[in-house]
Amino acid sequence: MKGFPALVLSCLVLFPLSGCYHNTQAIDELAAVRHLIALLGDPEPSVRLAAVQALGKLARPDTATSLLRSLHDADPAVRAMSAWALGNLEEEAPPQVGRALVAKLDDPVPAVKLAAAQAIGTIGGTDTIVTLIMNRLRDRNVTTRRAAVRSLLRLESAAAMPMLLHALADKDAQVRQGAVAALGELVDRRALPAIRDRLLRDTDAGVRGEAAYRLGKFGDQTVVPALQAASSRDPDQAVRRWAVWALEQIGSVTTPAPPARISSSS
Repeated sequence: MKGFPALVLSCLVLFPLSGCYHNTQAIDELAAVRHLIALLGDPEPSVRLAAVQALGKLARPDTATSLLRSLHDADPAVRAMSAWALGNLEEEAPPQVGRALVAKLDDPVPAVKLAAAQAIGTIGGTDTIVTLIMNRLRDRNVTTRRAAVRSLLRLESAAAMPMLLHALADKDAQVRQGAVAALGELVDRRALPAIRDRLLRDTDAGVRGEAAYRLGKFGDQTVVPALQAASSRDPDQAVRRWAVWALEQIGSVTTPAPPARISSSS
């Protein structure tokens, strides 16, 4: 940390800039940014990590180029923090940031993928970005698919609906659950049959519970029979509770219909 006092760096990380020195001369922000950027090349990963975190708290668009370089740091914690810091730029992020974050969905470390997914959702995405993310729903790597569906959940892009419907058949339960959640965020009633099918047929309780929750948010009477079936006979207690909650949201808490009358195609 040569050339930049440890106290200054810790204050930038832990407190707003104006909070560290309210009884002393204010730090010149531009000088602080220059020092922090210099520290991104420090040989010690913990120093680079702290510098990235401080830059993320400042959230200055003119630091994007430096943060993009740190997005390829050898240390995965620094890469993940760099994704977070870039996400903090929100709508002021330069155009190249979105593509760089999408590329990090392919990072070998799951935590970096998820940090990138979160950041993409924060800065928003163009049609091109959405397409690049959708392509990763076909990736062989399950953590890449999980990160991709997380991004689409936050972006709420109607263009992603066909790929999200396809992802409901993914072998991985987390991908399927993420697809159910993302479809629910779109609030497109054309997705109701597919979400209802996950409630009645999916082998994973997390997916079924997500489906029940999303059906309740839709508030559509057509899914009441499926929710009644789940509330009475799903093997998982949490799913049954979510189904009851969903029925309450729809205003249809009644005696469940006989099982013989319930089908996913009703």
